[in-house]
Amino acid sequence: MEHLFFGQFSHNIDSKGRLTIPVRFREALQDGAYVIQGYERNLVVYTTDDFKRLAQRASVLTTTNADARAVKRMIFGRATEVNLDSTGRILIPSFLREYALLQDEVTLVGAGEYFEVWDSGSWSQELVSVTNPDTNAKRFADFDLSTG
Repeated sequence: MEHLFFGQFSHNIDSKGRLTIPVRFREALQDGAYVIQGYERNLVVYTTDDFKRLAQRASVLTTTNADARAVKRMIFGRATEVNLDSTGRILIPSFLREYALLQDEVTLVGAGEYFEVWDSGSWSQELVSVTNPDTNAKRFADFDLSTG
């Protein structure tokens, strides 16, 4: 992994679906990116290289399993390739904006190898869970995140 997306940024999305990408994220997106439907009512943005790795892993899923087919539809059927314009914006198509309820103010949230795009109101609700110490203690107990 050559890049890490981290931090939280508030931006506006215009009526045409153009979203300004934080300067900190732009270098990683110079070769393009892919926007897909997220697990919650949000969007996930991968660099082109990371999306290709995801696509390669998804391609081995069997078509005889209904859940595997649904995952493939979610990844590929709801994906769009995007490129930064001269002012550092990407164009998010209307079907993805509608899914994630994106209208005016959005929040971009770093998540390591990808970043998420949330309607700011929806992110405020998610933030309640993300910042709950009791919930987080349980979450962290399920994963070994030690650096040593």
